[in-house]
Amino acid sequence: MIVEIKWRRIRGESDLAWDWTRVLYAYLDHLAKEILYIGKADGITVRQRWTRSSKVAFWDALERERGIKKHVVLVGDVAIESGRRLSRELLADVESLLIKRVQPWGNIMNRESRISRPGLRVVCVGGWSGWSSEYQDR
Repeated sequence: MIVEIKWRRIRGESDLAWDWTRVLYAYLDHLAKEILYIGKADGITVRQRWTRSSKVAFWDALERERGIKKHVVLVGDVAIESGRRLSRELLADVESLLIKRVQPWGNIMNRESRISRPGLRVVCVGGWSGWSSEYQDR
């Protein structure tokens, strides 16, 4: 199965992507050179996941350990093959595969893949030139 993630940067407080759900999101350092965290917004919005109260330990560690106080937010719109459904499980598998392959600093708990979907291929496009074009579960 091939899943395409179209990444784009959220620009400003009024960007409509803050209200998206059933998507992936990523935090990058303010220069957009390092992926710090990859997550999913499923059942809540990207903005709700972004709030400090959502991840107090992450934001505290980011400031204390890395000295990072500014960041970039990307949102990844998920497109799947025709005739397939984007289930919660599939979204979680895509998130897990990306975390396993990219190894973002802030995703300490999920660096080992928790999926069992052999043949899953995730193709990342747009948004940030540092994304590898394709990740696959073997």
